[in-house]
Amino acid sequence: MPKFRSRDLLLLSSSLAMAGTAQAAEPASSADGAAPAVEQVIVTAERRATDLQKTAIAISAFGQQVLADRKIDNIRDLSGQIPNLSISRVTISHTTQTYALRGVGEADPIQEPVLAVYVDDVYIPRQIGSMVEFNDLERIEVLRGPQGTLYGRNSSAGALRIITRDPSQNLRAKAEVGLGNYGAVDVRALIEGPLVADKLSGSLSYIHHERDGITFDPTLNHDVNRIDLDAFRAKLRWTPTERLDAQLTLNALRDRSDTRSYIPVNQPGGTFRNDRSYAEVEPVQDLDQISGSLRVQYELSEHLKLKSITAYGGFNLNPVAYDNDGEAALIQKNLIHYNDQYATQEVQLNGEFGDVTFTSGLFYLHERFFVQRDGYSRRNAQNTDPVTTPSNYGFARAHNITNTDAYAVFGEATWKATDRLSLTGGLRWTNEEKDFVFDNKVLNLAGQVVGQSIAGQADKTFSAITPKVSAQYQWSDEVLQYVTWSKGFKSGGFDNRATRLDLATRPFAPENVDSYETGLKTELFDRRARLNLAAFYNDYKDLQVSYSDPAYPGNSIRGNAGKAHTYGVEIEGDVRPTERLGLQASVGYLFAVYDKYRNAGGVGVNADGHRLLNSPRWSLSGGLTYDVPIEIPGSVRLGLNAQWQGKAYFNALQRPQDKAPAQGFLNGSITWTTPDPRWAVQLSGRNLLDSDKPVSATYTPSTGVYYRNYPDPRTFLVTLKYAL
Repeated sequence: MPKFRSRDLLLLSSSLAMAGTAQAAEPASSADGAAPAVEQVIVTAERRATDLQKTAIAISAFGQQVLADRKIDNIRDLSGQIPNLSISRVTISHTTQTYALRGVGEADPIQEPVLAVYVDDVYIPRQIGSMVEFNDLERIEVLRGPQGTLYGRNSSAGALRIITRDPSQNLRAKAEVGLGNYGAVDVRALIEGPLVADKLSGSLSYIHHERDGITFDPTLNHDVNRIDLDAFRAKLRWTPTERLDAQLTLNALRDRSDTRSYIPVNQPGGTFRNDRSYAEVEPVQDLDQISGSLRVQYELSEHLKLKSITAYGGFNLNPVAYDNDGEAALIQKNLIHYNDQYATQEVQLNGEFGDVTFTSGLFYLHERFFVQRDGYSRRNAQNTDPVTTPSNYGFARAHNITNTDAYAVFGEATWKATDRLSLTGGLRWTNEEKDFVFDNKVLNLAGQVVGQSIAGQADKTFSAITPKVSAQYQWSDEVLQYVTWSKGFKSGGFDNRATRLDLATRPFAPENVDSYETGLKTELFDRRARLNLAAFYNDYKDLQVSYSDPAYPGNSIRGNAGKAHTYGVEIEGDVRPTERLGLQASVGYLFAVYDKYRNAGGVGVNADGHRLLNSPRWSLSGGLTYDVPIEIPGSVRLGLNAQWQGKAYFNALQRPQDKAPAQGFLNGSITWTTPDPRWAVQLSGRNLLDSDKPVSATYTPSTGVYYRNYPDPRTFLVTLKYAL
């Protein structure tokens, strides 16, 4: 089929008009009736309902209709659609997700994130298990910049909020069944309604998502990179009075998808195919995840509201096995057991008294994160002896437990000084106590312990005070400008991947950022267009990275070897030129470099001045929805969404082998709603141009490992929908 150059996709996304990601279900009528206005978008980013255009934060918001039109079914489907937010299209497992926002992220999924993920106000402490499948969403909000004065933990880059629908007293049911190529089956169902009139309501939802493998492995003689997932959610909501609202939520997830099989660059016979992996390890993954939360909201008075969120959850990922090279040889093999258990308690007090509104909160987290990793790796790329020769290989079993107790007090208040000028101040105090238990053993090829165990324990407390100051000026009813300075904090900790006792028990310090931002929020042409702009500068100190220390030759160390700065611009817009046509687009420009990163690739091999990981200079997206004027029963809606991003690097050394080239993607859908609006049929497609450029790469000369990850090929899904 014909191939499209990145320039063609850039022209396509630009031609879709200057529009944005924030759109609600249906357009409102304009004053003169000639064309509809863009819909008002209500967000809860500031812990209370506010108009998106009156909220002095850089926010991308997706409403229910945009999510449906773009067939966004999980977090990964958002990739490329939010300016300067990189959501990895390929990760080690289906339910593990890594992120980078405005140049800073955490590429290692077992480390703590800098982008805080919340599902219904519950904090998700690990990137393992954070790739959420969606069902019955109310809204998605992405808050860019430090959010510590509003949110519970580790939100120095921003926060991703997933808000699902609360059950009501109205009987409602929906079901979707989708079938697609590569054996795809997608089932989503929900029922909600009253259990006791005006007092008690409930809902139950279910997701089943499966797909055959998209990559063939001749070594194993079967397809790999399959998906097999089931997810459940139940909600019980009690509203005995107008002032009290209590809701119990239970979530369960069972993921039996394959771990990712990588595509090696070195393939047999000197040929190369991007749909071939030669890994000798069966890509087994058994993930069971469960969580429960109790949210209680009480209106103390007309001006004061109290909210409590209590949650308990965790996952058990055992076994998880993967080959970390993709070749038919024992080079890097991992057999891992992860177990995570956490409990959180958050109490919020929100008020509004005349010209002052405020949000305040207390947050507590207890987490126990267990890692057992059996690792086998070739000592160097020059070894040519048979793989069963023990002297050629290093073997280790790391058995680590990290216990965390995190406490925080946070809050911010806004004073409306005049009809146009508002001033905001916020403050956060954080205290984190971490206890690390380390146990390392020497193994043989059969996984049996043959060497002496090296064990130890260490603990450390990390504290910080992080402020925020902001000023907002309403130039007119349609134009708001804000200026913000804030500090962000990511907790320090211990190296889960250490292989020596002295390195394992040596803590690394917190990561800190000073963030400066200004933005404009505008509505134009009698509210037929919305255009929002943000410009930012971030100064990061004590960046948490991996590096080499001359005192510990041959060891990769987790520590604070990095200093970086990022700056950029983000533009989002929404245009409604006619009643039938809606246009959206976004543009992100990002300059993100390491100011200092010594010994990044070994002693004396520095990365000063190199780009931060997964930080393309440009990212663009554009979309349209069009209600087709066709004379058939019912109605037809067409949706298209295009994304393009510049080149990105996946290692700080910035070698040619570490680069993912500039590339673009086109997704689309066409939906026929029958004359009975309860029924609809949707044909959706992803990667319609069948882009086959690598989206990430790993190159390790010392072991000869060089593999790439490629996006999923072009896929189609036909979905039958019913909604009562």
